[in-house]
Amino acid sequence: MTPLTVACVWVQGEYPYTVDYVTRLRAMVSRWIDRPFRFVCLTDRPQEVQDSIETIQIAKLPGCFAYWSKLELFNPLRAWTGRMLYLDLDTLVVAPLAPIVDVPAPLALIADTAKPGHKAKDKYGRHIVRRFNSSVMVWNGGGQAHLYESWSPAVAARLSGDQDHIGEQSPAATALPAAWFPRVSQIEEPPFAPEVKVILSKYPKNDIAAQRWPWFEPLWGAA
Repeated sequence: MTPLTVACVWVQGEYPYTVDYVTRLRAMVSRWIDRPFRFVCLTDRPQEVQDSIETIQIAKLPGCFAYWSKLELFNPLRAWTGRMLYLDLDTLVVAPLAPIVDVPAPLALIADTAKPGHKAKDKYGRHIVRRFNSSVMVWNGGGQAHLYESWSPAVAARLSGDQDHIGEQSPAATALPAAWFPRVSQIEEPPFAPEVKVILSKYPKNDIAAQRWPWFEPLWGAA
Protein backbone atom coordinates (compact mmCIF):
# COMPACT_ATOMS: atom_id res chain seq x y z
CA MET A 1 0.00 0.00 0.00
CA THR A 2 1.31 3.45 -0.94
CA PRO A 3 2.58 5.42 2.08
CA LEU A 4 0.17 8.17 3.15
CA THR A 5 0.93 11.64 4.52
CA VAL A 6 -1.93 13.72 5.91
CA ALA A 7 -1.14 17.43 6.08
CA CYS A 8 -2.72 20.59 7.42
CA VAL A 9 -1.63 24.24 7.40
CA TRP A 10 -1.83 26.49 10.47
CA VAL A 11 -0.55 30.03 10.00
CA GLN A 12 -1.59 33.31 11.57
CA GLY A 13 -4.27 34.84 9.45
CA GLU A 14 -7.76 36.22 9.13
CA TYR A 15 -9.47 33.71 11.46
CA PRO A 16 -7.97 33.05 14.92
CA TYR A 17 -7.61 29.28 14.65
CA THR A 18 -6.16 27.76 17.80
CA VAL A 19 -3.77 24.82 18.01
CA ASP A 20 -6.77 22.83 19.25
CA TYR A 21 -7.93 22.68 15.63
CA VAL A 22 -4.71 20.88 14.68
CA THR A 23 -4.98 18.39 17.54
CA ARG A 24 -8.62 17.61 16.82
CA LEU A 25 -7.98 17.20 13.11
CA ARG A 26 -5.31 14.59 13.77
CA ALA A 27 -7.69 12.78 16.13
CA MET A 28 -10.46 12.74 13.51
CA VAL A 29 -8.10 11.42 10.85
CA SER A 30 -6.95 8.68 13.24
CA ARG A 31 -10.55 7.60 13.75
CA TRP A 32 -11.43 7.49 10.06
CA ILE A 33 -8.32 6.14 8.32
CA ASP A 34 -7.69 2.49 7.45
CA ARG A 35 -3.90 2.51 7.12
CA PRO A 36 -0.73 3.85 8.74
CA PHE A 37 -0.17 7.52 8.06
CA ARG A 38 2.18 10.39 8.81
CA PHE A 39 0.46 13.54 10.10
CA VAL A 40 2.26 16.83 9.41
CA CYS A 41 1.35 20.42 10.28
CA LEU A 42 2.90 23.20 8.19
CA THR A 43 2.95 26.19 10.51
CA ASP A 44 4.59 29.46 11.45
CA ARG A 45 4.22 28.53 15.16
CA PRO A 46 5.75 25.08 15.57
CA GLN A 47 6.61 25.78 19.21
CA GLU A 48 2.87 25.84 20.04
CA VAL A 49 2.11 22.42 18.54
CA GLN A 50 2.22 19.26 20.64
CA ASP A 51 5.55 17.44 20.47
CA SER A 52 3.69 14.36 19.28
CA ILE A 53 2.66 16.15 16.08
CA GLU A 54 5.29 16.56 13.36
CA THR A 55 5.70 20.14 12.18
CA ILE A 56 7.34 21.87 9.24
CA GLN A 57 8.03 25.56 9.77
CA ILE A 58 6.82 27.86 7.03
CA ALA A 59 6.15 31.58 6.73
CA LYS A 60 2.96 33.11 5.40
CA LEU A 61 3.41 33.87 1.72
CA PRO A 62 4.12 37.60 1.36
CA GLY A 63 1.49 40.17 0.51
CA CYS A 64 -1.57 37.92 0.65
CA PHE A 65 -4.16 36.25 2.84
CA ALA A 66 -3.14 33.28 4.98
CA TYR A 67 -5.00 30.68 2.90
CA TRP A 68 -2.52 31.16 0.08
CA SER A 69 0.01 29.41 2.34
CA LYS A 70 -1.60 26.12 1.29
CA LEU A 71 0.53 26.36 -1.84
CA GLU A 72 3.52 25.50 0.39
CA LEU A 73 2.15 21.96 0.19
CA PHE A 74 3.42 21.87 -3.39
CA ASN A 75 6.83 23.40 -2.70
CA PRO A 76 9.31 20.90 -4.20
CA LEU A 77 11.59 21.47 -1.20
CA ARG A 78 9.12 19.42 0.86
CA ALA A 79 10.21 16.30 -1.08
CA TRP A 80 6.97 14.46 -0.31
CA THR A 81 6.69 10.84 -1.39
CA GLY A 82 3.68 8.55 -1.55
CA ARG A 83 0.07 9.66 -1.42
CA MET A 84 -0.82 13.06 0.08
CA LEU A 85 -4.09 14.10 1.73
CA TYR A 86 -4.75 17.68 2.80
CA LEU A 87 -7.65 18.87 4.96
CA ASP A 88 -8.52 22.41 5.98
CA LEU A 89 -8.62 23.03 9.73
CA ASP A 90 -12.33 23.93 9.51
CA THR A 91 -13.42 20.46 8.41
CA LEU A 92 -15.32 17.73 10.23
CA VAL A 93 -14.46 14.17 9.23
CA VAL A 94 -17.51 11.92 9.63
CA ALA A 95 -16.80 8.87 7.44
CA PRO A 96 -13.89 6.71 6.21
CA LEU A 97 -11.31 8.70 4.25
CA ALA A 98 -10.23 5.80 2.01
CA PRO A 99 -12.56 6.75 -0.90
CA ILE A 100 -10.86 10.14 -1.03
CA VAL A 101 -7.30 8.91 -0.61
CA ASP A 102 -7.74 6.18 -3.21
CA VAL A 103 -9.25 8.30 -5.97
CA PRO A 104 -7.21 7.25 -9.02
CA ALA A 105 -5.89 10.69 -9.94
CA PRO A 106 -2.56 12.51 -9.65
CA LEU A 107 -4.45 15.51 -8.23
CA ALA A 108 -8.03 15.71 -7.02
CA LEU A 109 -9.95 18.31 -5.03
CA ILE A 110 -13.56 19.26 -4.36
CA ALA A 111 -15.73 20.31 -7.28
CA ASP A 112 -17.03 23.88 -7.22
CA THR A 113 -20.79 23.66 -7.66
CA ALA A 114 -21.49 27.36 -8.17
CA LYS A 115 -23.03 28.33 -11.47
CA PRO A 116 -20.42 29.41 -14.07
CA GLY A 117 -19.90 33.13 -13.88
CA HIS A 118 -21.62 33.46 -10.49
CA LYS A 119 -19.75 36.04 -8.40
CA ALA A 120 -17.06 36.39 -11.04
CA LYS A 121 -15.15 38.67 -8.66
CA ASP A 122 -14.82 38.79 -4.89
CA LYS A 123 -15.40 41.87 -2.75
CA TYR A 124 -11.81 42.96 -3.37
CA GLY A 125 -12.25 42.81 -7.14
CA ARG A 126 -10.14 39.68 -7.54
CA HIS A 127 -11.13 37.10 -10.13
CA ILE A 128 -12.84 33.86 -9.06
CA VAL A 129 -12.20 30.73 -11.13
CA ARG A 130 -15.17 28.36 -10.84
CA ARG A 131 -13.53 24.93 -10.85
CA PHE A 132 -12.46 23.71 -7.42
CA ASN A 133 -12.66 24.07 -3.66
CA SER A 134 -9.30 23.32 -2.01
CA SER A 135 -10.65 22.44 1.47
CA VAL A 136 -9.81 18.79 0.78
CA MET A 137 -7.11 17.74 -1.70
CA VAL A 138 -5.34 14.51 -2.57
CA TRP A 139 -2.32 14.10 -4.84
CA ASN A 140 0.85 12.14 -5.46
CA GLY A 141 3.84 13.38 -3.51
CA GLY A 142 6.55 14.88 -5.68
CA GLY A 143 4.04 16.16 -8.22
CA GLN A 144 2.26 19.48 -8.81
CA ALA A 145 5.34 21.63 -8.12
CA HIS A 146 4.14 24.03 -10.81
CA LEU A 147 1.37 25.17 -8.46
CA TYR A 148 4.00 26.59 -6.12
CA GLU A 149 6.54 27.69 -8.69
CA SER A 150 4.00 29.67 -10.74
CA TRP A 151 2.81 31.67 -7.73
CA SER A 152 3.76 35.29 -7.08
CA PRO A 153 2.27 38.19 -5.11
CA ALA A 154 0.83 39.39 -8.41
CA VAL A 155 -1.16 36.15 -8.67
CA ALA A 156 -2.61 36.74 -5.20
CA ALA A 157 -3.54 40.29 -6.20
CA ARG A 158 -5.36 39.05 -9.31
CA LEU A 159 -7.08 35.89 -8.04
CA SER A 160 -9.39 35.41 -5.07
CA GLY A 161 -7.60 32.42 -3.57
CA ASP A 162 -5.37 29.37 -3.88
CA GLN A 163 -8.19 27.27 -5.33
CA ASP A 164 -8.59 29.77 -8.17
CA HIS A 165 -4.88 29.52 -8.89
CA ILE A 166 -5.12 25.71 -8.91
CA GLY A 167 -8.09 25.95 -11.25
CA GLU A 168 -6.07 28.02 -13.68
CA GLN A 169 -2.88 26.01 -13.46
CA SER A 170 -4.40 22.50 -13.27
CA PRO A 171 -7.80 22.71 -14.97
CA ALA A 172 -7.74 18.98 -15.76
CA ALA A 173 -7.43 17.95 -12.10
CA THR A 174 -10.07 15.47 -10.95
CA ALA A 175 -13.11 16.99 -9.24
CA LEU A 176 -14.17 15.09 -6.13
CA PRO A 177 -17.97 14.80 -5.81
CA ALA A 178 -19.39 17.86 -4.08
CA ALA A 179 -21.96 15.62 -2.34
CA TRP A 180 -19.11 14.14 -0.30
CA PHE A 181 -18.40 17.56 1.23
CA PRO A 182 -21.55 19.46 2.29
CA ARG A 183 -21.33 22.68 4.25
CA VAL A 184 -22.46 22.52 7.85
CA SER A 185 -25.24 25.03 7.16
CA GLN A 186 -26.71 22.71 4.51
CA ILE A 187 -27.21 19.58 6.63
CA GLU A 188 -29.35 18.27 9.44
CA GLU A 189 -28.04 16.41 12.48
CA PRO A 190 -26.86 12.79 12.12
CA PRO A 191 -27.39 10.31 10.62
CA PHE A 192 -25.93 11.94 7.52
CA ALA A 193 -26.55 10.90 3.93
CA PRO A 194 -24.37 7.88 3.09
CA GLU A 195 -22.26 9.80 0.59
CA VAL A 196 -21.14 12.45 3.14
CA LYS A 197 -17.49 12.10 4.14
CA VAL A 198 -16.19 15.48 5.31
CA ILE A 199 -18.36 18.41 6.41
CA LEU A 200 -17.02 21.88 5.62
CA SER A 201 -17.56 24.19 8.56
CA LYS A 202 -16.79 27.48 6.85
CA TYR A 203 -19.61 29.52 8.39
CA PRO A 204 -19.70 29.01 11.29
CA LYS A 205 -16.25 27.65 12.12
CA ASN A 206 -15.91 24.47 14.17
CA ASP A 207 -15.63 26.13 17.59
CA ILE A 208 -18.86 28.08 17.01
CA ALA A 209 -20.63 25.12 15.42
CA ALA A 210 -19.75 22.99 18.46
CA GLN A 211 -21.60 25.49 20.66
CA ARG A 212 -24.57 25.84 18.32
CA TRP A 213 -25.33 22.18 17.53
CA PRO A 214 -25.07 19.48 20.25
CA TRP A 215 -24.20 16.78 17.70
CA PHE A 216 -21.13 18.63 16.41
CA GLU A 217 -18.83 18.58 19.44
CA PRO A 218 -18.67 14.75 19.92
CA LEU A 219 -17.72 14.31 16.25
CA TRP A 220 -15.06 17.03 16.48
CA GLY A 221 -13.91 15.93 19.93
CA ALA A 222 -10.30 15.00 20.54
CA ALA A 223 -9.31 11.34 20.79
